[in-house]
Amino acid sequence: MNIDKKILVSDYDQTFYLNDEDIKSNIKEVNKFRKKGNIFIIATGRSYLDFQKKVDIYNFKYDYVILNHGATILDKTNNVIANFTIEPKILNKIKEDLQLDKTISSFCCSKLESRVDFTHDNITKINAKYKEVKDALNIDKIIKNKYKDYINSFYVTEDSLEIISNKTNKSIAINILLEKLNINKDNVYTIGDGYSDIEMVKNYNGYAMINSVRELKKIAIKEYESVADLIYEILNK
Repeated sequence: MNIDKKILVSDYDQTFYLNDEDIKSNIKEVNKFRKKGNIFIIATGRSYLDFQKKVDIYNFKYDYVILNHGATILDKTNNVIANFTIEPKILNKIKEDLQLDKTISSFCCSKLESRVDFTHDNITKINAKYKEVKDALNIDKIIKNKYKDYINSFYVTEDSLEIISNKTNKSIAINILLEKLNINKDNVYTIGDGYSDIEMVKNYNGYAMINSVRELKKIAIKEYESVADLIYEILNK
């Protein structure tokens, strides 16, 4: 087991990326972190193509990426390490209970595709963006209660719900990578801001952004204004 190598796992939106100036600072610190032989992982709710658009714009380096809140894990050359799909037998029922007439938009994702419909094979994530906050929150409760044996549902920014298989989340995805890399979990640091970050922040050395949801702040070791600040402290311990 590698007792010296460290892993930093960061959410993307509202964590690694706040604005263009913030991400420049974060990229600079990540490069220092990786240059010392450490591993940087992005754990995002974004799908493959949506994430790659950001990589192309900001040209940042990473070692692994966890997509769709944990449903798909890729290495830096886009080799698929793991992929979790939603049970096909419940997709039509979920579609009905999402009350899509109340949404602005909806789509599904597969392993490497970002906009497919409910008839697609091997769906990894469902996204539904609602017109009203109250509808998003109420339907989130319905979905959680009715399909808890099959899915994880997360309320995310812009009044959206995102649904994945309950066989995975960001924390489970991290554990899969730890087994592959043979690194002690005590050397893992995580940071995020939203509901889908709660499990990884709770299960590892977990930190929260200053703008995080209240539930995440409650369990975080400390709050930071930027990922760069956390990296600086890790490297200077």
